[in-house]
Amino acid sequence: MRKTFHEHLNEISEDVISMGSLVQDSVYNTIEALLELNPDLAQKVIEDDVKIDEYDISIEEESIVLQAEHQPVAKDLRLIHSISIIIIHLERIGDLAVNISRIVKKLAGHKRKSIDKEIIDLLVEMGNLVKIILNRALESFKNKDYKLAAKLDKIDESVDDIQIMIFKKLYLTSGKDKEDVRFITNVSLASRYLERIGDQAVNIGERVQFFLTGEYKIFHEELNRDV
Repeated sequence: MRKTFHEHLNEISEDVISMGSLVQDSVYNTIEALLELNPDLAQKVIEDDVKIDEYDISIEEESIVLQAEHQPVAKDLRLIHSISIIIIHLERIGDLAVNISRIVKKLAGHKRKSIDKEIIDLLVEMGNLVKIILNRALESFKNKDYKLAAKLDKIDESVDDIQIMIFKKLYLTSGKDKEDVRFITNVSLASRYLERIGDQAVNIGERVQFFLTGEYKIFHEELNRDV
């Protein structure tokens, strides 16, 4: 029996949710790997990224076929278009998690082998907020919840503030030793990637707002965030 348009669309939406679940796992694991400087967990994140990429390709192909076969209009077309953008953000989040994990592997082999407690505390706080933003972004997509999607940017402001605090504290604790500077630089870069995960999750929320309302004005801020 041939599936209806909306049955196909629902299947694609479920695949987005499944892809999002894999991305959540990668983000959770890379944060834990960073806090513990665990190279084995970091390697798992790197290896698992192929599954995220496979979903990205599959969902994009299915969306193109669905649009070509049925030529949807209005809200359904906005949803398909938004899905094609949301999976790009999810794939980027997966890549950022991989970038953090690669840094973890470098840090784990460094002679210093530990991050200062003050920085760890800030990373824990930052990581928890990033998890919240990502979880709520995916929940807003799953439940078509405009209000939830619209609140993500406010949480992300706190992530940005913490990232600045981390950078300042790292700068103050950096020594003259070449290896120490390299260690500090990598920790700073990891925190920057973590902050970018928050930005990408907010972008997902903005796409949810778009397909629910059809309003384009929210993307002015999104473009500025990606600069």
